[in-house]
Amino acid sequence: MLFTLKHSISLLILSLASPMLIGEEPIWKKVKTEKGVDVYRATLDGRISFRGVGLINGDSEKLISIIEDPKRWGNWIENFKSGKLIEKISPNQKIFYQALHSPFPASDRDVLYESKILRGHPKKIRIEMKSVKHPNAPKTVGVRINIISSRYLIEKKNPQLLKVTFDNLSEAGGAIPHFLVNWASSNYPVTLIQGLRQEMEK
Repeated sequence: MLFTLKHSISLLILSLASPMLIGEEPIWKKVKTEKGVDVYRATLDGRISFRGVGLINGDSEKLISIIEDPKRWGNWIENFKSGKLIEKISPNQKIFYQALHSPFPASDRDVLYESKILRGHPKKIRIEMKSVKHPNAPKTVGVRINIISSRYLIEKKNPQLLKVTFDNLSEAGGAIPHFLVNWASSNYPVTLIQGLRQEMEK
């Protein structure tokens, strides 16, 4: 059972729907701190949103290059199957494709999304992501995820220390037990930020 849960994280997390989708700011409740990552959850009308906040050593531009490099995704994205750049619209706007393994008997998932890098503050960078359609999109491997809005907020605390906040507001489709959503939403932010920390050290 634990093995199945561990390898279900990507699928489960991408099923979450945020209360912000209906125009209300959620009230974040801290769930835990694990491996230096603070995990928060918000609920509204039975919907669950999650947030992870942690410190990462290194330069913000290097972190962005890791987040946007398909060749490195397999090193830090759990259950990663394949992925590629579909279109580079500008240095700060790109279209990406990712496919993820799902545990049996669930179908594999994939996603086609736009990534925008926003640099409106000297010490803060945002990467905003949402699902899009594109004529060159690969045929889905099973079920296509709908990213409503996901975000990395990268804040420079000093020249070699970053505070990273990751929010995920997405829907994967299909029925997933509520207790598994709760479990995944408290663990995935830790896995994600830990993976990025390790990749930054290479």
